[in-house]
Amino acid sequence: MLPQYYIYQGVRRSVAARDAGLSDIPAIIVEDGKADLLTRISLHQLHSPKHEILRDYRYIRNTEYPTLVLKTEPPPIIVEPSGARGQGPVIPISQVVLK
Repeated sequence: MLPQYYIYQGVRRSVAARDAGLSDIPAIIVEDGKADLLTRISLHQLHSPKHEILRDYRYIRNTEYPTLVLKTEPPPIIVEPSGARGQGPVIPISQVVLK
């Protein structure tokens, strides 16, 4: 089984990548006692603390337009291994609703 990750920063970018049909996204894995690791992570491995994202001006201008229209790669998201201390309930990024 592939490792699972909690999205610390970048839920909007992950949703935009999902909706653009991307299979993975650049990410920085942050883990206590280890150096940060820049890598690519499959969207199937990501879990969001947010159940919904508003399709507001901020989302459209900063996330949706560059990713879906301009086809530029989003900046890396920041993730932690799932189960790290302080994480709340999550859902798979595939289930996050864009409203």
